[in-house]
Amino acid sequence: MRVALAAVVLVVVAAGCSGARHAHGSVTTTAKRLHRTHIRSVRHSHETVAQRALGLPPVRSRVVPGYVLIADRNNNRALIVSPSKRVVWQATGLRGPDDAFFTPGYRSVITNEEFNDTLTELALRGKRAIWRYGHAGVAGAGPGYLNTPDDAYRLASGLTVVADIRNCRIVYLRRSGAVARVLGGSCVHDPPRGFASPNGDTPLPGGGLLVTEIGGWIDRLAADGRLLWSIRSPVSYPSDAQLLPGGRVLVSSFTDPGRIVIVDRSGRIDWSFGAQSGPNRLAKPSLAVRWPNGLIAANDDYNHRVIVIDPRTKRIVWQYGHTGVSGAVQGYLDKPDGIDLLPGFAASARKRTPTPARSVQQLRIRRVGSLPEPVSRLAAVALPDGRVLALGGLVGGSSSTQVLLGPPGRLRPAGRLPVATHDAAAALSHGSTFLFGGGQAASTDAVIHVDPGTGAARAAGSLGEPLSDLGAATIGKAVYLVGGYTGTRFATAVLRFRPGRSPTLVTRLPAGLRYAGVAALGGKIYVAGGLTTAGLSRAVLAVDPARRTVTRVATLPTPLAHVALAALGSRLLLVGGGSARVLAIDPGSGTVAVAGRLPTALADPAAVAQDGRVLVLGGGTNAVYELR
Repeated sequence: MRVALAAVVLVVVAAGCSGARHAHGSVTTTAKRLHRTHIRSVRHSHETVAQRALGLPPVRSRVVPGYVLIADRNNNRALIVSPSKRVVWQATGLRGPDDAFFTPGYRSVITNEEFNDTLTELALRGKRAIWRYGHAGVAGAGPGYLNTPDDAYRLASGLTVVADIRNCRIVYLRRSGAVARVLGGSCVHDPPRGFASPNGDTPLPGGGLLVTEIGGWIDRLAADGRLLWSIRSPVSYPSDAQLLPGGRVLVSSFTDPGRIVIVDRSGRIDWSFGAQSGPNRLAKPSLAVRWPNGLIAANDDYNHRVIVIDPRTKRIVWQYGHTGVSGAVQGYLDKPDGIDLLPGFAASARKRTPTPARSVQQLRIRRVGSLPEPVSRLAAVALPDGRVLALGGLVGGSSSTQVLLGPPGRLRPAGRLPVATHDAAAALSHGSTFLFGGGQAASTDAVIHVDPGTGAARAAGSLGEPLSDLGAATIGKAVYLVGGYTGTRFATAVLRFRPGRSPTLVTRLPAGLRYAGVAALGGKIYVAGGLTTAGLSRAVLAVDPARRTVTRVATLPTPLAHVALAALGSRLLLVGGGSARVLAIDPGSGTVAVAGRLPTALADPAAVAQDGRVLVLGGGTNAVYELR
């Protein structure tokens, strides 16, 4: 999967919040119950992706949620392995397959044969080559040629995108073999005009790419090729970076000993795996991906194994291959260089592609102000007099004590929180503003009172337990806190807060939930998307505090987390999740539609409703947008 740099002189939870240390929290009793119900539905109802593709039985493993596709490079083969480590499919006769990924619909596998300068697509049934590109063993830059191709993906559009390492470019190919588009070509870090030897081009929701440069950079490109941001890699040989919720990046260090790290937008390492010796010692790992269950799968190339890591305990919980021993017989690999997952649960197979969101009359979206600095994961409250209060957040990768106050177009520093925090929630109650939970390196139980007139902040009690990544909404004079992370588990509780008292339980969500959009409308609390122990959610839930009930009222077109929700008229507007789209949710009819597009993709913004408009703040930028 990699090119030796000698041959080319070219040159991814803080506060229970931003790191992966507890991205895989304990499964609650409710979640276990739901899992058992889900397994029964698999047996009796929905056909899984694996059943459709190859007639394989449903998967009942909590560790490996499907069948693992492995590009076994030095054995010139691709194979699919069950959670019990049985080879259920194998294609031989390839020429050094470097990566292998399923195409949309799981009908075929596409692989790049890096050192053969070719791409090959194999039918899953029949195992025959159905598409090729490149000239075997002949490197070039003209039409029909590649030079050490890496990370070939078939996109939903039908195009194939590949990182052409020694040509320092990203190439989009049509099914006919014609070149549809080229990014780069100059062998310096100057995206999108040039890349310092790109070895990764991970497709992103919305049509963009996450490009990894061997020269030490990770770049996010928009669908039109524009550079959105670039991170200087903290590891010396970054390989195949993957975008995580909230804009963090998971990336492997193709070194010996190697590392797998999660970094924030500033390039700071939030989580790291790898050791100098023992079972966690890695030897040139080239790809790490986070599965829907929160575990991290990786190919440890020169240790001849594929591993699954629990990011919370930093233990290897599943392995295929024998550490440091190459081979071709059952149970052995020889420089495995690529992995992908064939889902084994029915829930993954109900739709082969996400349901497209319908379009409605577009919102008017305009920028109305600027924050002092780019920020994400802040909390905000719309005040009755037209001003806005914005609190905490991540600024430059660090938790902030900032209290910003003023009209949306003139938000200015007005005070300081007692302790820096992010991933908190804020709400109005009895004319006062309260900030709940959040934290820095660990979740906190703090309740902070913020004077809406002056911005002065002081400690005002405790939630009773640590809680971050939560949502808050006000109905009348009552504040309701929804979900979050306690430091050990994903929270299921919907709590009612009254100043001067401990919060009381109202009801529980079907499963623990973090980073969801939460807003009040018509006497109910709506909860959209979020992260569960099983992965991202598409559900839109309605919580009726009076009846203490929770019902599902809509489904998002794609799973989303790190989002914000606010009410506009009879609809709810959902923003963030790493997307520029604004989704309009009609809880009465259950419809979800695209209502507009922001100038840039946002993750972890704040959104508040005020005077017939929705204001969106931050989300990794310093912008304040108005949606009407």
